Amino acid sequence: MAVEEDPEMGPASELFHKLSVESVLDEDEKPSEAFTEERFDDLYDEVTVLDGEYFEQDLEDIWQGFQHNDFPSMNKFLEARYCENCDSYIEGSDEAVTHASRNHGYNPEDEFEEPEYVHGIRSMSVGDVVQLDDVYHQARNIGFQEISVGGENQR
Repeated sequence: MAVEEDPEMGPASELFHKLSVESVLDEDEKPSEAFTEERFDDLYDEVTVLDGEYFEQDLEDIWQGFQHNDFPSMNKFLEARYCENCDSYIEGSDEAVTHASRNHGYNPEDEFEEPEYVHGIRSMSVGDVVQLDDVYHQARNIGFQEISVGGENQR
């Protein structure tokens, strides 16, 4: 069975889609478990660093923490904002308003909320990656899969 590619779908959306339907894909259509540094950097942005020491057996707890804010260090994550206009991350709502005023002509005197193009970061989803030391773990429909990053013979 072939997955119909959507011309509007970017590479990250395509990866998410393939991971979501992986069980029905032919072997050659399945998403890669190995990425070059360049490809990985194109697909992923670092959004937060958790305080503390975590291990592979903590991955499910980390997933749950991102869904329900069970980690005290998640407050930094929940305060983070993303600006669609310039594809950047901003720390906190006040900084987001300042950023929008300085860079995008937003006038806080005329508005009472953050601009619509600045918003909080979503919870963890299929395809997202948790890095523990130098090992990368990609969230799947069920559990996590270790992936490799780096090397020239990878996608």
